[in-house]
Amino acid sequence: HVDDPWWAEAPAVSLGDPVTGAPGKFNTTAKLLYNARYLYIAFQCEDDYVWGTYTEHDDPIWKQECVEAFICPSGKMRQYYEINVSPRNTVFDSYILNGRGEDGHAGYCPFFNYTCEGLITKVHIDGELGVKGARGWSAEYAIPHASLIGHDHLVPEPGDVWRLNLYRIDSYEENKLDLYAWAEVGKRDFHRPWHFGVLVFG
Repeated sequence: HVDDPWWAEAPAVSLGDPVTGAPGKFNTTAKLLYNARYLYIAFQCEDDYVWGTYTEHDDPIWKQECVEAFICPSGKMRQYYEINVSPRNTVFDSYILNGRGEDGHAGYCPFFNYTCEGLITKVHIDGELGVKGARGWSAEYAIPHASLIGHDHLVPEPGDVWRLNLYRIDSYEENKLDLYAWAEVGKRDFHRPWHFGVLVFG
């Protein structure tokens, strides 16, 4: 659970509107930690209606509610991993080669057969799934470094620089979406990697 003392020392970042950076309807924060084996990510999502119907790996959970991590270990922004988790703890993961320009969609190639081997995810709902009146939900990732190939250092070292963005999709019904982002991307489109934030390992 994100309230566990283990997370207490990690600073939180806030997610807001992906175009303007303005605060969203609900408070959304994320934290990151790492050790020799895993990159850890924790999302805390305020929400009064937590729901989801997809249960199978790689189901299109982005049509409902989920949190998303776009991770670029190589620092080459055109190549990154997408790992998403829903309130049902359903996972969607893929590897992306993205040749898009500022206004174009050419050369966008997702590899849906990528699986983040060894990934551990946990979800906690403060309330009842699918029932209005909840207070929110949280999701935790433990992502093995061995499944995030890209940097010369398989295990991150102090000073290593990755590109990263963290997102949330909130929804009251399928395909009616409120979008949240850590680093603003300028449009309601998460796949604009030249706007990703910078992650520096300490």
